[in-house]
Amino acid sequence: MGLPDRSPTTRGAVRLPGAGNLAYILGLLALVPLLILFLDGSVRNFVLSVQGPWGLLVATWVSSAGDGLVNALVAAVIMAAGLLLHRPREVSAGRLGLVAVILGGLSVQIPKHLFCRSRPLAEGAGQFFISSPCLGKGSWLKSFPSGHSVTAFALAYVLSQTYPKWSPLFYALATLVALSRVYLASHFPSDIVAGAALGLFAGWIVRRLAALPLENARG
Repeated sequence: MGLPDRSPTTRGAVRLPGAGNLAYILGLLALVPLLILFLDGSVRNFVLSVQGPWGLLVATWVSSAGDGLVNALVAAVIMAAGLLLHRPREVSAGRLGLVAVILGGLSVQIPKHLFCRSRPLAEGAGQFFISSPCLGKGSWLKSFPSGHSVTAFALAYVLSQTYPKWSPLFYALATLVALSRVYLASHFPSDIVAGAALGLFAGWIVRRLAALPLENARG
């Protein structure tokens, strides 16, 4: 899931995220209804049948890496390191990564409170609009989309655009975070796919608006 940037570039020119990336994000969103209709329920039942204490322990640790505060801290550390070492590329990557995480983390609250989807272990698991809008209601009604997936993929997008060679690693880590949420029975597959799409879009829009040549900045 490398999301290559196909925009033309010239030396010293600003490199913008290409339209192909946006098409990829829209393609992920198109999968969500199919997952809701045909896969969410069976995956939930399978996960509950294979959960074990060690798996839950590992998944909990992996899941914590996708917490919005953790991702914001990672981006802030990258930016701080860039400032200390006088590396403009790291400063830009950290700054844009931090903005993308914040943007994704805030924007995901809108669909969470609008769709009011019950989590896999809650009453009426998987149902939408149980108490919409669900402002002030418990987290058991905020399954869709996955907030962990949003922030993990928002940061992964920005970092992958900055360090293309490490793109598979960034997306692999974000994918592990998303899958851990399913294994913990905190989310359905459609939740994490929708979250990944929203996170990628947050990263895409931040890069697009900032219009900073991260790949070409001096390191």
